[in-house]
Amino acid sequence: MTALAAFTVSWVMWMLGRQHWRQGISQAVLSAALFGVAYLFFALQSMLATVELQVASKTFISAAMAAFTVALQRFRQSTDVTRDSITVFAPLLGSLALAVMYVPQDLGTFNRLQTLITVLQTAYTLIVLLHMRFHTPGVGWTLVTGAACVQIVSILPLAFSSHRPSPGFGSEAPVGALLAMWSVCLMLFLKLMVTSTGFLIMLRDRQVALERHRAQIDPLTQLPNRAALVSDLTRALDAAASAGKPLSVMMLDIDHFKGFNDQHGHLAGDQVLRLVAQILQRQTRGNDFVARYGGEEFIIVLPDTNAQKALAMAQRVCRAIRTTQLTLASGAKLKITVSAGVHVGVPHTGASWESFVAAADAAMYDAKHSGRDRVVISTSPPGNRRGMVAA
Repeated sequence: MTALAAFTVSWVMWMLGRQHWRQGISQAVLSAALFGVAYLFFALQSMLATVELQVASKTFISAAMAAFTVALQRFRQSTDVTRDSITVFAPLLGSLALAVMYVPQDLGTFNRLQTLITVLQTAYTLIVLLHMRFHTPGVGWTLVTGAACVQIVSILPLAFSSHRPSPGFGSEAPVGALLAMWSVCLMLFLKLMVTSTGFLIMLRDRQVALERHRAQIDPLTQLPNRAALVSDLTRALDAAASAGKPLSVMMLDIDHFKGFNDQHGHLAGDQVLRLVAQILQRQTRGNDFVARYGGEEFIIVLPDTNAQKALAMAQRVCRAIRTTQLTLASGAKLKITVSAGVHVGVPHTGASWESFVAAADAAMYDAKHSGRDRVVISTSPPGNRRGMVAA
């Protein structure tokens, strides 16, 4: 029944997770199937009392654990073939070597050393899980890790047990040996159930996180969209208010963008937007946030940046765009410029993102009206032009 349940788990994992085939689900399905084979051999060994079936059962358990560890590596998008080969073949070769050395003369030593291999495999699985922790959302990771911890605690004493079980586990086997072996198999099966469920949850949670991320990405420029900007800018305002540090918001608008569309077509306009987005990403710092605000407008959030630094940044961005020429498929060469408005201030607690964007927007329109391809910086609220400086 346990073997049948393991095969059923394998089928369910395939049915529910086959769309994630290259993200570790194929190895996880294989792991569950190998556990099923191991339990099948164990059941046959209990009836036939043959040492070979016991060795085969333990070897398939090692193979199943190795396959699941490789599944975790695939989940974290790691494809080191050498490492995965060692993960699979090292315990298998170790099991075969132990079988040659100790079976059937010293089955007790074989069982203890084979259990030690299982402990080491579980410990390595835990190391892989720890490396995944900060990049794995949801509760699935917790289930898988908890099951591995329970397994290693449960089977570790068996690696140092002095009991020497008989070769057969039929009616003549000691009751203690039977209970120990069946307890280990039950624990491994429960671990299989929990880890399989946890792995499916990990895949689902990551898919949800990816879809949420895609919902905040502008498909044309691959920059964060307005929704993502609002969220990030709100956090930046709260952080700046708490620390009492300045925050700069830069709004950029592509000059004569309608003319690009009218003269060269909307596909050319799309190329212009993508090029500007790429330049903005290259010119900004690691803690800055670049987003497409809408149409031909972009916003850069500059944490802990005063007016002097923000002005230098805006001028550098404008210069980089001005000196980068776009060549269309038709051979036409487009010269692109942007007008930039920057608002700098130390926000108060509860400051709205709209006020900072409105001030940067007003400064940007001043840059447009004063000749384009320039920067206007503001350190005062919208409507107060005394804080406007053109550069």
